Amino acid sequence: MSPVPKVEVQEMAPANEANAMRNSMKQSSLPITKIQGNECMEYPSLSQIISSLAPMPPGLAPAVSEPLPLEEQRALFDTLEKTLGMAETRYQPSLTAKAEEDNPSFKQVDALFEGLQDTLCRLWTCRSSFMVQAAEALANGSRNPLWRLPYGQSGVLTFFLQLIASKEDVDTGLLLHALRLIGNSCADTDENRTIVVKGNYISAIIQHLLNPELIQIVIPVIYNICIDFEPAQSQLAASKIVYIFLKLLREDSFKEHETLLDFVYELIELTTEQEQGIELSPDETISLLIDLAVHKGIAHTAARFSCIVTCSMAYLDNKRFQNLCITRYMVADVLSMLSKSLSFDAERSSTDDIQVLAQVQLRINQTLAEISGASLFAEYYPLGSDLSGILRSWLQRTEDQLQICSCVMLGNLARSDEICQAMVRDLSIHRDLISIVKSDARGPVLHAALGFLKNLAIAGDNRLHLGQAGIIPAVSHLWEYETLPQVQFAATSIVRQVIIASFENVSQLLDISPEDEHHSTYLSQLLSLFNKTDSTPIRTEIGRIIASICRTLIPKSREQNEKADATLKHLFSIHEGIAFPIGAMISQSQWPVVRSEGWFALALMASSQSGSAAAVDCIEKMGLFPTLEQNLTAESLGSMDEADKLQLIKDRDNIIVLIQEILKQDPIQLSESAKSTLQGLMNSQVLRHLESTRER
Repeated sequence: MSPVPKVEVQEMAPANEANAMRNSMKQSSLPITKIQGNECMEYPSLSQIISSLAPMPPGLAPAVSEPLPLEEQRALFDTLEKTLGMAETRYQPSLTAKAEEDNPSFKQVDALFEGLQDTLCRLWTCRSSFMVQAAEALANGSRNPLWRLPYGQSGVLTFFLQLIASKEDVDTGLLLHALRLIGNSCADTDENRTIVVKGNYISAIIQHLLNPELIQIVIPVIYNICIDFEPAQSQLAASKIVYIFLKLLREDSFKEHETLLDFVYELIELTTEQEQGIELSPDETISLLIDLAVHKGIAHTAARFSCIVTCSMAYLDNKRFQNLCITRYMVADVLSMLSKSLSFDAERSSTDDIQVLAQVQLRINQTLAEISGASLFAEYYPLGSDLSGILRSWLQRTEDQLQICSCVMLGNLARSDEICQAMVRDLSIHRDLISIVKSDARGPVLHAALGFLKNLAIAGDNRLHLGQAGIIPAVSHLWEYETLPQVQFAATSIVRQVIIASFENVSQLLDISPEDEHHSTYLSQLLSLFNKTDSTPIRTEIGRIIASICRTLIPKSREQNEKADATLKHLFSIHEGIAFPIGAMISQSQWPVVRSEGWFALALMASSQSGSAAAVDCIEKMGLFPTLEQNLTAESLGSMDEADKLQLIKDRDNIIVLIQEILKQDPIQLSESAKSTLQGLMNSQVLRHLESTRER
């Protein structure tokens, strides 16, 4: 955190992406119906919370009204004033600098302040009427930074700390000056802050927030003690200060002291960073945070709203508060936070505010993703709930973060085949998602929508419904989305998902794309992407698409299915280099399972007359003969672990089938040298492995 100017405690209180965000904020007007169960919640009172804090530190011994003549009281006060007058001369910046140079021990307590604590104790004990005047004079002196360390060393600070911790009925005016002295003495002075923390006096200071006449002093005092001093922040957080401040805000306790609010919000943000503070906070803290965030009249500036939201999300990272949010039906209000973040007047917001709000929106969405991923979420917010209805309506919005939120939360709700099928069959959610994919939405929105679609495609007959809704044409334009490879990959991967065991969707993939100037098929566009991209995951995914097509068409073709046979011939006749993506699966070394899938797919491809030519073309042009031979001749099975051994045996079995099918089909593309190589491997290796297989 950057340095923050300290507060002088007196008697009165102290004094391009951005453009996109602006447009989003300008257009947004997003009321959400409250769906919550905490409207009648009772919050613990501040007196209950403060009385529950750790035992208060020791206060001054009760005044016993020991008689002391007025003249002696005046003499004591006059002595104190004289001391302060001498201090004004002694502790001048120029003189102090020279004294420190001449005498390094100058900073240590000297005789000038030595007797002050005793004087104060005597005035306190006799209940002197000069006590308030003495406190005021010392508090005025504490404005001088040079007096602060001597106050701490001489016991003056400790005296006033004990005074504010006293159980006596202390005059408000005396408390006011005591707090002023404490606040000023701790500004930029870690030695004095340490005195406060070691004595656990933070809780003693907090209790005076209950006094409306002192609240304007207590806030700056707390600020001066805690700013840039972590031990004090930790103790403040453990004293449940976040709940206390939130309750004061909700009760409009700062109505007469608006200038204090910036300090209050900053202290809330600082102490929320302390994990123990969150752990010790009452359950109702999260309700207060959420309520203040969505309340129109409280966190009404971008900065204050962002502060409360950031703190809310920190609390919702905690499992206890996350479960409370779900079980008390507060998730709708968290959605309202996201909605409200888009409603700030873009014209009146600074660039910094807009950037902060953008970060807040991301943070809210991250938290909502975690909440909706919790096992409790589906129990309290099933698919037919009002919250689900809000999320579905957000799919049709144009605001990025609302659409992302909807995709992620509904996607997390789609955890079973039954729910996924209901989303497609009954609610047609897939059509809204496909509309997003076809739009000019930005990358993160597209990525979220594609992820949700892929989730839906897994269940039952959803693949057929997605195909009928035009999923393949919809995603085809994203195969050129080079600026965001994650979107490009997701748009490729969804194709593999929807064509699994679906002849209808495979046929659609082989249709001519009306958008393509060369009148090529959608599959041709994927093959073009394979040739252009350096992304191994994308290249592999295209290979797996080809493999899936073969798994669907070739068995049907063997069953004398005329449509499948015609489609298979069409597949190999117009798609040059169709087997190359499968060759890439074999040649990559990152994923052994993918390599095995490649050998299987190539063997399957070679089992058809038209496919065998493509398989031979791939083996020759991609130089796979050495890899093929190496797998067959490897002898070091004994040194492999069991999983690798089984993988290699599986690969060999597929390679053997591949060689047998190619020699059986004998395509005209098979050169004599390649044929000779394969025949040689058949004679020298394949027969040996077939023999060992029979022995297994």
